[in-house]
Amino acid sequence: MPAKSKFETFYVQSMAAEYDSGYIFLPEHQYVDPIVLNELLEANNSFPCNTTGEMEVWTTNPDLQARSKWECINYVSEDDLKEWECDSLFDSLIKGDYEMGSHWNPSFLSVTWSDGDQEAVEEAISNHLEAAPTQADLDEYKRLKAKLGL
Repeated sequence: MPAKSKFETFYVQSMAAEYDSGYIFLPEHQYVDPIVLNELLEANNSFPCNTTGEMEVWTTNPDLQARSKWECINYVSEDDLKEWECDSLFDSLIKGDYEMGSHWNPSFLSVTWSDGDQEAVEEAISNHLEAAPTQADLDEYKRLKAKLGL
């Protein structure tokens, strides 16, 4: 069993529809490439929607590198956490920018907005993670999508 990292990392992807917006919150071990995440969202939500902007990556690891060009890394130091009076990066995220109310349980993969089909999208993302596509699969998907101009 691998040793647990002393660092915390969370991926937060904004999403929007005509009349609603929200976030997809992914712990580090449940990372999904932003392109694939958008496809899963579009295919599994009950109304038209898409991911928006860069994926926000929040981390206490000063050496973390972006996995794709659609990610923006935000480093948070131990001093930052102390200043914000938070015990962990997780606490700072759910008490700050990404606080989504008492119905939200962001300790695991979660999709948050008022009218979307959170459960169907969460299940689709979980199923994708369980299928464990290889990096070669993702690279081929991106190549084909670019070739088709999508």
